[in-house]
Amino acid sequence: MKKTTVFVCVIVLLLAVAVIAEAAVIKVKVQTANVRQKPDVTSAVLSRVSMGAMFESSKKVGNFYEISVTDNSGNLVTGYISTDVCEEVGAAPTAPVTPAQVQRPQVAPKPPAGTKKAGGFFIGAGLAMTNFTYDADTKKFFDDYGITTKMKLGFQVGVGYELPLSQNIAIVPALFYSTMGQKLSATSDNTTFTDSYSWSSLIIPVDVKLSFNGPFVTAGPYLGYILTAKYVPQEGETTDMLAADPDGNVFVQRFHFGISIGAGIELDMSGMGLVVKAGYQLGLSKLNKAYDSTDTSSIKHSAITILAAIKL
Repeated sequence: MKKTTVFVCVIVLLLAVAVIAEAAVIKVKVQTANVRQKPDVTSAVLSRVSMGAMFESSKKVGNFYEISVTDNSGNLVTGYISTDVCEEVGAAPTAPVTPAQVQRPQVAPKPPAGTKKAGGFFIGAGLAMTNFTYDADTKKFFDDYGITTKMKLGFQVGVGYELPLSQNIAIVPALFYSTMGQKLSATSDNTTFTDSYSWSSLIIPVDVKLSFNGPFVTAGPYLGYILTAKYVPQEGETTDMLAADPDGNVFVQRFHFGISIGAGIELDMSGMGLVVKAGYQLGLSKLNKAYDSTDTSSIKHSAITILAAIKL
């Protein structure tokens, strides 16, 4: 009877040692690391932990360690942390582990800015202060006749999706409806006349976003498609610049492209992200069509944009 009891105790002890041996202690090696709901870089973020935090993990799923953390609601949950942001510092010891050795769980202080979710759809609207730039001959013509140009204030509205590539980098394609244009002023007989270009376009930017736990910068190309293009004089009849003239020529070409850069900040608003961004669009292609091979005229688009968006 005693031998049987001793044998059972030995088996239980060996099993316990085997389980403990499988466990590992990991340490966060980056400034801030995401603990995700699933072992996937696109999964929702349950919590963020700081550099030096240590956890006990008894399971590894692909490139993620399974650990226990406290989520933003204060509940103890199972999460996953990438092997890229932490390192193993040894197997779990058989003796009791003090809080100084392993923090299970630890939640980093919630930053004043930063999103609760990685990636997601967003909808936004804002201002578009647009302008046109011209070739040297056209600018000289404007100067000779005292014509000055000014930005035209308009708006933009659209939707997009943020696709995370890593913890701090994402691809952000979007679709915006944006007004375009410019004001032209000239003085004749002590009277100032102000005409304007009043255009609209679909803008499709594809930005690379680099985040810094709230603040971010973006850059990337964009493709545009002109929807309307009107010349509106202060006095006289509005001209549709997309319509053909009597000779069958159309002045404006619909497709255009360029590059855009921007910077902003993203704030956590109870599960939704509030994004505020300022940007600049630089047109690289001509908006006008050449009448013949000798036509060197050039009109290009530029814009300063200010956007506010909600990320779902």
